Amino acid sequence: MAYLPSLSPGLSYQVVLPRGIVYVNQYTGEVLGLRERGQTFLGYVRALHVRLAFGSVGKNIVRWSGAAMVFSLVSGLYLWWPVKQVRIRGDCRSRRFLFDLHNSVGIFSFLVLTLLAATGTVIGFEDQLAPLIYKLTSSAQLQTTYAAIPEPTPGALPITPDQAVTIARTRIPGAVPYRVQMPKYGSLYQVALQSPNDGIGSGRNVVALDPFGNLVSLTRSGDLSTGERVLGINQALHTGVILGTPGRVAVALASAMVAPQVFSGLLLWRRRTQDPLPAGRSTKEQSAS
Repeated sequence: MAYLPSLSPGLSYQVVLPRGIVYVNQYTGEVLGLRERGQTFLGYVRALHVRLAFGSVGKNIVRWSGAAMVFSLVSGLYLWWPVKQVRIRGDCRSRRFLFDLHNSVGIFSFLVLTLLAATGTVIGFEDQLAPLIYKLTSSAQLQTTYAAIPEPTPGALPITPDQAVTIARTRIPGAVPYRVQMPKYGSLYQVALQSPNDGIGSGRNVVALDPFGNLVSLTRSGDLSTGERVLGINQALHTGVILGTPGRVAVALASAMVAPQVFSGLLLWRRRTQDPLPAGRSTKEQSAS
């Protein structure tokens, strides 16, 4: 069981229960709704993106597809370079139109798509690449040390969730709590806080307290190692969150360009022996197709 305080005045609190998530008005305590536990549409989309909603087999397909996409983009740039075509000409049913569309869309989305494919490949192979990154940065993964939980004094009363949040905020001043894990699972309060001044990894602040308010462990995002920050930056680049809303928009637009690239590429391949480009096409264009 956990509850998620609102990070915005206009958003409700969320209480995570075995049955689902309850949305609560943070000012009146009114229950606004219940989302039954189960796969949501966005959850399914994420599972599709990460592993094709097909377990470990799908995950392997996705990560190797990312590596193949990096190769395809780099080889596409090599083929485009002699042509340097950025205009779309011809009738929409002609092969020249498809050729120009493929070249133009590809070059305008090249940088962002290459960044997405490369960072996605790192995420897919993170278990294998993380040790190398830690070695190159002469760092290691931050280890959380837990103190022994003391025996409660006679007559001591357990703290409330609000008191746990108050204690956690005194440990990490200026941070904003966004998740409170209740002691029913793990016998500890786990208060996660977001510190705006910490940049990448700002949500990695965690204060663990026993049910009576004694500090058991403290993890600060400012203590993250160089290797962990590199991995965090890689993920932030892949999702676009590193630049906020403009970054997300750029990632979304570049991702949308994949569809016309795949469609035009398939049609060009299918019609490779048909509908030749008009006379006067340069030898460089011939080699690029």
